[in-house]
Amino acid sequence: MNLDMDQAQKILMDWFEKNQQVAIDTSKKIWDLAEIQFEEFESSALLSNWLESEGFTIERGVANMPTAFVATYSTADKPVIGIIAEYDALEGLGCEIADTHIPTGKNGHACGHNLFGTASTSAAIAIKTAMEELGIKGTLKLFGCPAEEGGSAKVFMVRDGVFDGLDAMIAWHPANATMCTMASSLAIYGVKFAFHGIAAHAGVTPHLGRSALDGAILMDVGVNYLREHMTTSCRIHSVITNGGIAPNIVPSEAEIYYYLRAPQRSEVDDLFERVKDIAKGAALMTGTTVDYKIVSASSNSISSKAISEVALKNLLKVGGPKFTPEEYEFAAKLNVDVKLQDKLENMMFMYHISDEHCKDDLYEGIGESMLEGTTAPYSGDSGDVSWQVPFASYNVACQTVGTGNHSWQQTVCAGMGIGQKGMLVAAKALSLTGVELMTSPDILEAAKKELDDKLKNYPYTSPLPDGATPFDN
Repeated sequence: MNLDMDQAQKILMDWFEKNQQVAIDTSKKIWDLAEIQFEEFESSALLSNWLESEGFTIERGVANMPTAFVATYSTADKPVIGIIAEYDALEGLGCEIADTHIPTGKNGHACGHNLFGTASTSAAIAIKTAMEELGIKGTLKLFGCPAEEGGSAKVFMVRDGVFDGLDAMIAWHPANATMCTMASSLAIYGVKFAFHGIAAHAGVTPHLGRSALDGAILMDVGVNYLREHMTTSCRIHSVITNGGIAPNIVPSEAEIYYYLRAPQRSEVDDLFERVKDIAKGAALMTGTTVDYKIVSASSNSISSKAISEVALKNLLKVGGPKFTPEEYEFAAKLNVDVKLQDKLENMMFMYHISDEHCKDDLYEGIGESMLEGTTAPYSGDSGDVSWQVPFASYNVACQTVGTGNHSWQQTVCAGMGIGQKGMLVAAKALSLTGVELMTSPDILEAAKKELDDKLKNYPYTSPLPDGATPFDN
């Protein structure tokens, strides 16, 4: 179909002009709900009900997850274009919308997924409007994906075939800067090691006890020595999730929870083998036993250059978010403790954006380097989706320069105009890209060939262990 993209753009932008307040209100409702992984019942319902009211067919509870859904609008079997939506919050990171940290003790959207899910949903409805008005043939799917924060929901959805049959997938994420990124995310395993010992009175009969906590601590000491002997792009993080009950009892049970990250799945596998050996050694030293359970896992991402080039072109058409003087003033207060070096590292290391922008508290531009061939320092379960279908993703400025994800500052920005302006930029760019892909068989064919060529030498295998369920962690 020869599509007049100027006409399509006008239809899409008119839709946003009429409906942007609905999108803003929806994002704020999800921000207020702040439901954590696998508990996003109201957030999921808000988005799926909105899509249903606009004429999408909804399949709820996909891949045995009550808060996952697929929304479909179809005028023809092919092509099939997908959009990812997320909406889970983070535990304990709730705070008031203020320029100083006022924690509420509740959960919070410190990764901006209230914006993510709303922008994607808005884009899907706008695309459907353009499809109807312009007679565009194809199928549009919005994937409601819960539990990105450690739940690996999309990996289970991949395993169950939810993403089969797609020709392209587009997504986005709130960030400090705006760009279309081809940087690969890190592969990750989330693993819990449980040590089992013998309880005893810590003062009277310590010689009869075998401390499971000692095993966990010695394991962590060993893992810390391993850090010297792994590649610099690998990451290991841990928390002790069970350290015993009382200090006068030798702990019979202890658990330590690790995240293991590396640029490639194969590297995570190698790292995991070494960590398992350290656990065995710690158990041997302490007279305990140890077992482990992989509770989450995802692969590194592989982006499509063919799709990403279209995505960047449309992002440039939309332009970056434009913030008000009041928002700049507010951002400066949020950044009062953020050092210039933090801004430099944030913008240049993460986004390869020149240092001229690093003195600013908000970023209004668009980075045109797609970071092809680079590795980002984060992980996400969209990685596994990218091995199934040609994939492209945006970062859009929704928070202050120099602050990180999972911070109170991002929780604040996600609930106010700074985040909402970025959200609308993302939604508009997604909608333009979705319509263009729907009417560009040559681009879809090039993207398919590109992915097929990549997978010839590295076929996909699920990182999930046999029998894993979404609720194991």
